[in-house]
Amino acid sequence: MSQDPYDDLDPARSRRRRSIITFAIVLLMLFFAAWYALSYIRADGAQTGRTGSSTTQSSPSTCGISPKQVEVNVYNATDRDGLAGRVATQLTARGFAVKTVANDPKKVKIDGAGVLRYGSGGRNEAKLVGLHTGKLEMLQDARKRTTVDVVLGPTFKKLVPEADVQPC
Repeated sequence: MSQDPYDDLDPARSRRRRSIITFAIVLLMLFFAAWYALSYIRADGAQTGRTGSSTTQSSPSTCGISPKQVEVNVYNATDRDGLAGRVATQLTARGFAVKTVANDPKKVKIDGAGVLRYGSGGRNEAKLVGLHTGKLEMLQDARKRTTVDVVLGPTFKKLVPEADVQPC
């Protein structure tokens, strides 16, 4: 009577087999985890390279940014009802992503046509919005995001005609 080599009656052999299988599964999991992480690193590097190349080929002002990439909040700092809504509709028609339309939440007295508020990372976005809104005062604040606040003042008349907007 021959002994079956796959007989699990020997506890030492069973433990050894389970250990080898467990070790192989852990190695496979580590391999796939490393491969997955590497795919993210490569994708991030490719994305960084793409954005870096577009900015180096453009002029230092606002080139390389399209209106659809700019998030805008439009605030009314005047007594004219509906001013922010009308300007927001026009900016949306030009491709800007308008997020908020309201009265100025800071309630600061604005003299002149208005103010463009932006954060340290949104200077180029504010310049692009400024090409469409006209000569509004540019005011950098402490925000980190690139959203631009268009605060309309009492002497604001209208947006720059789309045909007159100078490309950067």
